Formats: sequence, C-alpha cells, structure tokens
Amino acid sequence: MSVMTGTPRARIRDLRREWATLHPWLRPTVVALLTAGTVLAVLGAAGDAAEVWSRFPFLTNLASSLTGALFGLPVALVVVQRLLQAQTEANDRAAAWRLAIRSVHSMRIAAVTLSGADLDSAAAELARLVARCDTAIAEAREWADQALTAKARPRRLRGSMYQRNYLRQVLTLHHTVQQALNVYATTGMAAEASVSALERIRSEATFLYDHVRPMVLRLDGRWLAQPHARALERVDDSFPADLPRIGVRQRATIKQLLDAMPASQLAALLPESDAIRADLPEPDLPLPLPPVERLQELHAELVRLVTQLDRVRQIARVVDGIRDAVDLLAD
Repeated sequence: MSVMTGTPRARIRDLRREWATLHPWLRPTVVALLTAGTVLAVLGAAGDAAEVWSRFPFLTNLASSLTGALFGLPVALVVVQRLLQAQTEANDRAAAWRLAIRSVHSMRIAAVTLSGADLDSAAAELARLVARCDTAIAEAREWADQALTAKARPRRLRGSMYQRNYLRQVLTLHHTVQQALNVYATTGMAAEASVSALERIRSEATFLYDHVRPMVLRLDGRWLAQPHARALERVDDSFPADLPRIGVRQRATIKQLLDAMPASQLAALLPESDAIRADLPEPDLPLPLPPVERLQELHAELVRLVTQLDRVRQIARVVDGIRDAVDLLAD
C-alpha cells in the first residue's frame, strides 16, 4: 500500500522540481500552450460528438495537428531547457575545477621557489653535518674539564694536550656549522623571494577554501578529502607566515656565535709553525677557550635551522598532495 501511495507523490515531487527549474520566462508560455491545447481538445471532442468534423476533413486534420502541437511544444521546451541547463552546469563545473587547477599549480610553483631546486639533497647533507656536530660536541665534553680548568697560556705558545684536543673538536664544530650554513644558502629559504613565495601559497590556499570550494560543492558536490581539505582550512598551521623570518633570525644568531669563536686564532694554538702564532694580535695575552655551553648553543641553533628546513619540505609535500588530489577530481 505504501508503494502505491508513494509513487504518485514521488511523481508530483518530480513535476514540482522540474517546474521550479524551468526558466521564469518560459512558465507563462508553457501554461498558455497547455491551456490552448486543452481548450482545442475539449472543442474537438465536442465536435466529434456532434459529428461536425466529418464534413470538414481538411479542417479536422489541421485542428488535430494544432492540438497535438500545443501539447508537444511545452514538452519540447522543457526538454530543451533542461538540456541547456545541464550543459551550462557542466561548463560551470569544468570552469570551477579549472580555477582550482590554476590555483594549486600556482601554489606548486611557489613551493618550488620556497624549497629550492634540490631540497632533498640539501636536507640529507644538513642531516649528515648535524650528526658530525653531535660527534664533535660529544668528544669535546671528554676533554672539557682538563682543557677549561688548565692554566691559560699566552697566545704565542702552543696549548696543552688537553687544550689542543678540545680545540680540535671546537674547530671541527666551527667548520661543520659553516658548511651547514653554506648548504642552507643553496635552498629557497635563504633567498629573498621566500617571503613572497610563502605568501603566494597562503593566498592561493585561502582562495581555494573561501571561493573555489563553495563553488565546486554547489556545482559538483565533491571536494578534497582529508588531510588536504584540512590543510587548506588551517592556513596558519599548514603554511606559517613567519617561517622565513625565523630562518633569517636563526642564521644571524649562528653567524654571531661563529664570530665569537675566531677559528683562525684558535687553530694557531694547535701544533703548527710558530710564525702563525706570531701574527696573532696581542700574542702575550691568553686566548679564552669557548665553553661547552657555547658549543651546545651553537649546535642547538643549527638544529632549529634544520627543523625549519624540514618544515619547508613538509609544506612542499602538502602542496604536492593538494595538487594531485585536485587533478584527480578534475579529470
């Protein structure tokens, strides 16, 4: 019983939905044609009952054709309007996805600018240099007590065995951190364009979420799955705006710490020719050795700098995932 009563209701709902989608300008025309067709059909039936049309065969054919046309034209108008509407929706849907593709590819270009040409190789090299710094600090700790508590010697003399062993690790750390800075300089984060590149990523992500997403959902009913949708929604978490500024500040801090440890003067205390030590400024004054805490501070700043570069790699992966997801849905 529910099926019998439900089917007419469903048909009525379908008719109402089709009528709602019909263009407002076509509705009066459809009503007029159906009304005229109904009137002619009633008149034709009355004429048949009175046997009027038998005496006018030509007029009979003409009236019946006109009545059929009055019923057929509204159906044709509805069908054509529906086809045109479907074509328009398909074009709008394709245009919305083209807009999404343009935005994500713009994000990809900015991400390449932000990361540099070969970010993975730079990150691997930085990881190797950080590991070397770990080893240098660990070995420096073994000599720190004897080296830092020994009697200070003037610069014109070689350091003690403890001081020399400690100095070797300090110099290894110094040179390794300097190499790390050189590797970091090859990435996009060291360039001035990093700020504008990250801002471009953020603006395109905001445009995708605030403008393209509602359009696509309305026209297509689909959008990106997680975690890509969440990355666009949480722009500040996915693409932090202060990332380049933090990198610049940490690079400056590392350079200040390196300048506070004059590598050339420290190297002169190692067993080399006396002529090198003779060129040191104020050779009779002792050269203070950097404490272990200073070495650890330098190492910690380098680790923070590498962490920022890892964040850039993460941003590049997020952008690649969003681009691949949009390209897949657009197809």
